[in-house]
Amino acid sequence: MLSWYATFVTPCIFITTNLNHMSEILRRIVKAKNLEENPFFKDPDSRIIEITSDKGEVFTGYYQADDGTYYTEKDWLDHQRQLELEQLAEQEYQAQQEKLAAEREARALKIAALEAMNKKNKSTGTTKWIKFFGIASILIAVIAITYSFWPRATNIQKTTPNTVAVDTLKTSTKVNKFGNATITGTDVRMRAEPDLKGKIVTFFPDEGERIQMLQAANDSVNWAQVRRENGITGWVYGQYVKADTLQD
Repeated sequence: MLSWYATFVTPCIFITTNLNHMSEILRRIVKAKNLEENPFFKDPDSRIIEITSDKGEVFTGYYQADDGTYYTEKDWLDHQRQLELEQLAEQEYQAQQEKLAAEREARALKIAALEAMNKKNKSTGTTKWIKFFGIASILIAVIAITYSFWPRATNIQKTTPNTVAVDTLKTSTKVNKFGNATITGTDVRMRAEPDLKGKIVTFFPDEGERIQMLQAANDSVNWAQVRRENGITGWVYGQYVKADTLQD
């Protein structure tokens, strides 16, 4: 008996409670989904249209997303803008990935060319060293012979050249760097909220980028709030943010 009540009665109470918080039009739209002759339909612009007997097709003021969620006109515009921002962020990320892939390929080609050059140099290196040592041996022999026949000086007065101590001033110039922390990973994402499900605002393709840390990660929130040099602000997972240490 209790199983039957939990299966059939409880969902009806939940649906009725949710409908009480809806507008009159939205309640009619939801209830009409189970009717054989549903007077509501979604047009190509995702608008919910009602077919009336006196006015024909009338826009209800609601939109429906592909996942079935209903939106008011204002919330629908905000939803579309959010989707556009996420799409732009994804496109920017893909473009950066393609650029990084091209740079990696160029570095690999350069390394391969250097390795080929090193192999070529090794094959001719032995001959060059033989010639070098041959010439060096001849020069040493000439110097030894010349030294043996060079007249010796009997009285040589040793003089010590005057030395002048010169004090040098070491000057150091401090370069003002942006921020108080550094990104410690590659392809690190910045999100709008401190959560893995938060919207991606932008990302850091390279390690070592300087940032301004507005709020450090702690035991309750393992995310740091940071600001980029271009002004974009968001949250980054704490293990990818390293705060500067104080130096004398």
